[in-house]
Amino acid sequence: MKKLAALAVFTLLAMSIAVGAFAQDNASGYYLLLSEGVTCSWMTRIIKQTGRSNFVFEDFLFGLYYRMDLHTPKIITPMLKIALLYPLSSTFNKFPQKPKTPLHYGADMNLGVNFKILDFAYFRLNAGPAAHLFFLNSDRWNYLNLGAVAFVGMELPVSQRWTLLCNGFAALDYGNLGGNRNMEPFDIAYQYQVDIGVRYSKKHRNNTSLFPGKKTEDEPPSLSR
Repeated sequence: MKKLAALAVFTLLAMSIAVGAFAQDNASGYYLLLSEGVTCSWMTRIIKQTGRSNFVFEDFLFGLYYRMDLHTPKIITPMLKIALLYPLSSTFNKFPQKPKTPLHYGADMNLGVNFKILDFAYFRLNAGPAAHLFFLNSDRWNYLNLGAVAFVGMELPVSQRWTLLCNGFAALDYGNLGGNRNMEPFDIAYQYQVDIGVRYSKKHRNNTSLFPGKKTEDEPPSLSR
């Protein structure tokens, strides 16, 4: 299992480096769009029981995310998102669990493709699938989840260069790649995430926005609505 997890991490990092290298050729319309913001995560893991209630572990995490989208001339956009999280609360069958030490953290990575669904003047909608890798350090185990995620994103052009972003993620994972796999294997592991962030870009300017501002003569034509 450790080899599988290491292979997954290596694959994601290698693909992200390849995306970054490929994005250097922006003359043909390929370039990186960078965004960042805050993220919230609700994680649930279930151990099924016979003759009694299931064991349900729930965690709420808060943190920061950084995302790279590779803009292409077509409607498909490769995407890489990395988040660092801190577990604010944990429950077992709805009963709060107090950590023995506050020095815990989580890390989340998504690598997938983004499809443009709607492109209106003041609102854009996109969605897509992605591979999902999640790590959580806790009092008992170091958890490592690997699975798939579906996401939906909304964009609100605030000005020519600034865009407000809101993204939602739903992941279904295999939750037994970490230290819990022998003593405490999970039958079900899933997670929801909500991101709120911003994107600033000189190349990918908004042609229409809530606060348009003034265009200068040396600015190139807008590349988005």
